[in-house]
Amino acid sequence: MVLLVRMTEKLTTAALCQLELIAEHEVDAAVDAYMADPLAPTFVFREGYRLNLAKAVRRHPGADDVVSRGKVGPALVRPFVRAAILQARPDRG
Repeated sequence: MVLLVRMTEKLTTAALCQLELIAEHEVDAAVDAYMADPLAPTFVFREGYRLNLAKAVRRHPGADDVVSRGKVGPALVRPFVRAAILQARPDRG
């Protein structure tokens, strides 16, 4: 299957995973980085894609809501952070 994408269009992390430009273990590492430090610096994926994890979580309505509650355990927060990262659009370079 051939996927044609405009060069100016930024793909989601999930789409980059499907294209094998970002590996699942890298997404796991990004989630781990956010869970360890919500203010962590920009996360850099293997192929040079960069993602501000805090911004990705803030822009995701569900993740932002769960994280903002404060008294929610990591088992509930983690899937929302993962969803936010997968739906975010990393920059290249």
